Amino acid sequence: MQQEARVVQWAEQEFAEVRPGIFGATIDTPQLTATFYRYEPGSSWEQHSHPEDQITTVLRGEIEFVVSGSPVTLHEGELAALPGGTPHSATVGAAGAETLNVFTSRAARSDD
Repeated sequence: MQQEARVVQWAEQEFAEVRPGIFGATIDTPQLTATFYRYEPGSSWEQHSHPEDQITTVLRGEIEFVVSGSPVTLHEGELAALPGGTPHSATVGAAGAETLNVFTSRAARSDD
């Protein structure tokens, strides 16, 4: 069964606190998951990894990202593309930030 196309207004979505100071709203398709995150100043993700590929685009602010042990600052308009299984963490600066994260679904990955 084919899923119908849709248009999403992020401002109309319900945002839930997924970590202290990090609020997300998620939309799924059969092959992708997209999450819009709003970060309060100083919020952070602990180091973690997951089987899904991930693309994180910074829409506002900047984020100190650590990818496989290497630090990098992502600024507005920049992105990180992480293959599944890559350890990463993030810390948000004093201005806060917003990102759009897109993940492949587990079912779409051929190596699971």
